[in-house]
Amino acid sequence: MNAEEVRRLVDALEGEVNNGGFDQLFFNSAGDEVAAMIEALEMIGATKTAAIVRRACARFPAGMPPMDRAERQTLLLDTVSPDDEEAFEPDDDDFLLYEEDLAALVADFASRSASS
Repeated sequence: MNAEEVRRLVDALEGEVNNGGFDQLFFNSAGDEVAAMIEALEMIGATKTAAIVRRACARFPAGMPPMDRAERQTLLLDTVSPDDEEAFEPDDDDFLLYEEDLAALVADFASRSASS
């Protein structure tokens, strides 16, 4: 995965979670790439943030949301959070603490990638 792809994935993750939480991430098409988002976070060294995303993903029956949006939406509405719009609130709150400076980690990764 190149630096531009890492940047795109981390930006998409942040945009979705900052705008509407993990529920929005999983409901929208960006959720198709959640496994790649975790990989991108790990590549830049954002292990705490990757763990938060993994924890949110673990709410799905298979431990990871399906890549197929329609299937993911059905599970989200029927199984993961049918009666609780705030099912991901603890994960949202932890993500929004920003214990890791994602922008700096992405920039550092891009810099290292460019010099190799």
